[in-house]
Amino acid sequence: MIITILGAGAFGSALGKILTDNHHEVKYYDPYLYPEINLEQATYQANAIIIAIPSANLPDFLKDYPERLRKLPTILATKGLSDPSIFNNFPHFSIISGPGFAQEIIQDKPATFTASAPFAIGLLKNDQISIELQGDLLGILLCGSLKNIYAIGAGYHGDSKNDSAIFIQHAHAEMKKYLEDHGAKSDTAELACGIGDLILTCTNESSRNYTCGVRLREGKSTTEIINELKTVEGLYALQRVDRKGYIILEEIYDLVGQVD
Repeated sequence: MIITILGAGAFGSALGKILTDNHHEVKYYDPYLYPEINLEQATYQANAIIIAIPSANLPDFLKDYPERLRKLPTILATKGLSDPSIFNNFPHFSIISGPGFAQEIIQDKPATFTASAPFAIGLLKNDQISIELQGDLLGILLCGSLKNIYAIGAGYHGDSKNDSAIFIQHAHAEMKKYLEDHGAKSDTAELACGIGDLILTCTNESSRNYTCGVRLREGKSTTEIINELKTVEGLYALQRVDRKGYIILEEIYDLVGQVD
């Protein structure tokens, strides 16, 4: 199959590696890294689309998205969205999410993901990549958004291993409650997309969200942090989630404040 990946950053490239290993032809659309290739060229004869564009850019990007591409099987690999309604007119839409740093995937280290539809399993599963099937599309989406936010808090509290462990325990409990309160399945938080990704992101200094929390603890402003790290998905997700009544989300928002 011909698969076009929208976004050729670290994770988009890692997914491309998996697809190539599975004998698919991969094309990329990324106006920053490949300005010579437009969307029409990148999606010519594509059988499916994988979206790996940063969540902050997705709503604007989809405003003029071609109708012919909306009809193709589309897998969202971006984490940070809390509302799937922008994909309502995508008849073959699904999500894949879970713990997996791009560099480790490129180095052939194993990873496990959670997918909302069997199509993603057929494309990406192999000896390196394991994939769980969970039809709770909203729950998978919310886990990917919340874990980035919680990772900011983990970085902030990360000067103590004991504090970090307790923080992750409480964050996981709050994640389960958030899912249940918002019409998703709380058990989805027990899967790779939930507790797996939460632990990985909240304990690894390679995570930009975790690093954001560390910088906040060091007294850096949000503007300084964005200038340094460029893309911090948790900062943008924090502006979109429902924070009222969720102690950890409210605490992190108080640390971060409003982000444009």
